Parts: sequence; structure tokens; C-alpha cells
Amino acid sequence: MTTKTQLQNKIQELESELVEFKSQLSSYEEVTIETASVGDTLEDGSIVLQKSKGLALLVAPKSTEVEARWSKEFSEVFEALKEQGFNPSQWFVPTQEQLQLAYETIPNEFSYTFYWSSTESDATLACAQAFTSGCIHALSKTCSPRVRAFRCVTY
Repeated sequence: MTTKTQLQNKIQELESELVEFKSQLSSYEEVTIETASVGDTLEDGSIVLQKSKGLALLVAPKSTEVEARWSKEFSEVFEALKEQGFNPSQWFVPTQEQLQLAYETIPNEFSYTFYWSSTESDATLACAQAFTSGCIHALSKTCSPRVRAFRCVTY
């Protein structure tokens, strides 16, 4: 059986812990686009890929990536963004150069597979970044690699 004194002591312990947690919370600095570095994750889950002269290139959260056949619209990825509260009109499917930059800069933020770029090779092929080897491959548009959106923001 718990005594009144034991309960009072436990309350004091918990109040001390609460003071410590509040102190830690007040010292927590939220990462914003202004303070973020390459590789940092922002509050909305976006990852900073590049920052230069007031422009930042961001990668959508991994939870928004989809598997899809290549198309000019990539509606599946934009629907995934919308479902997670993002404004799809602010996002785009990256070029092969942007995906290569992602492979070189933040490869651990991607799965070990292929990702479509917006770059077409011809009527039946499009460029995909291999996050296995770092190479760009021309894949049949009927394949279904992953797709991840990017966006540019000013800061």
C-alpha cells in the first residue's frame, strides 16, 4: 500500500522531471529553411538538397514517394502529396541532373532502387537514377520505378 508521503515524494519527482523537460523544450531550436543545412529535415518532412543565393531545392518526404509508370503527369506522386497535406502545384518531378545531385548528396534518404526523372530519352524510354550504382539508365516507360517530387523555395 502506498502512503501519503510516498505519493507526495513521487509528485515532487515528477514535478522536477517536468521542469527539466520544459527546460529542454525551450532550448530546442526548430530547423527552418533559413537555418537548415543540406541533408536537414524540415518540420513538414521535406529534406534540404541544395541551398544557394536565397533558393533551396527540397525533396519531398519518403512517405510521399510512389511506384509508377513514366508519364508527363505523374499523377500518382501528386496525389500522394495532396493526401499528406502538401500543395501539389508547388512540386515537380526532378530532372536527371537533380536526381544525380540527390544521389551524390543525400543517397541515404532514398531507397536502394531506381527513381524516375522527368527527362525523356525517346517515345518509349525515359531516364531513371539508380540509387544502387549512381548511374542514369534509360528505362522502358512501362516499368514502374519509384517517383519522388522536389520543389524550390526561396529563403
